[in-house]
Amino acid sequence: MSTSSINKGSAAKPFEKKKIAVFGAGGYMGACVFGFLQRAGSLYGTGIAGIGAPRAIVATASGSAGLNGVLSGNFVLAQAGETFIRPTDMMSAESIESKIGGFDAAIVATRYCFKTVSVTSGTYGKGPNDKTKEFYMDQPRSATSALMDDPEYSANVFNNTLAACKNSNMLRHLVVIETDAEFDNGFVGDKYLQLLEESEVPYTYIRPVGRLENIKSFTFKKGIQSDLKISRANSVEELLPVEENKTVYREHIAAVCVQALMTLGWEDNRVIQVDQSPGELDLDPRKVTPSKEWCVNSVIIMNALAGIP
Repeated sequence: MSTSSINKGSAAKPFEKKKIAVFGAGGYMGACVFGFLQRAGSLYGTGIAGIGAPRAIVATASGSAGLNGVLSGNFVLAQAGETFIRPTDMMSAESIESKIGGFDAAIVATRYCFKTVSVTSGTYGKGPNDKTKEFYMDQPRSATSALMDDPEYSANVFNNTLAACKNSNMLRHLVVIETDAEFDNGFVGDKYLQLLEESEVPYTYIRPVGRLENIKSFTFKKGIQSDLKISRANSVEELLPVEENKTVYREHIAAVCVQALMTLGWEDNRVIQVDQSPGELDLDPRKVTPSKEWCVNSVIIMNALAGIP
């Protein structure tokens, strides 16, 4: 489950801009990851690319609309044009591989929710009536139609993603968010960790130890709202249960993904668990300059990750 640390994250070499892909970016948490990456890519010192990246991996134009809805509303009129979005046949590892070519890392979930939609014209469909499933990490910001939990389809998406990443000539690291607790209460254990080990792609596996919720009226200017405790699990026995009476904000997990890429070594395999303090921070907005930060109060995450090898 772990290897020795031999290097640091993208911020250690800020001139070597790393391109990051986000899977299921039409979902609220996926879109928050994308939004934070966009902001990080606009600032010096992060080592995150802002030209030609980040890239949103979605299934159809429905995913693109979901992403831009979050960016415009929660990231203050940000947007992602067509060059940043790739409609992808998630049932084809070859299709996925072609859409992540030239990218250094990817951020994925273990489980997604789905909506049956038409394949976007001019992409990978064979006819005008072809249907597919748009996939969301881990749900849209607001569900306007029935969404499905399809464990088998989700498993296929995850396995095809791993196969594509393994076959990629350039992709060096995976960030994986465990989202199963949003769909059922079973203990996940090392099910995904075994698959990740077999893929031979170095990974950071992120486990929220509470139920995921959204920050009310969130914008990037609010940033991190609570103290976070981040610990490393070195064995299955150290995996903490997801506690029903605890909350971890989706926006915080999205920011942890981005900070982990900047802070932690990309050659390592690690499992980190994120616990959130119940109280909110007493912050003075007059002391914050959002234009100079990719995520306000991201130093809280950076400090929490400082002791993680």
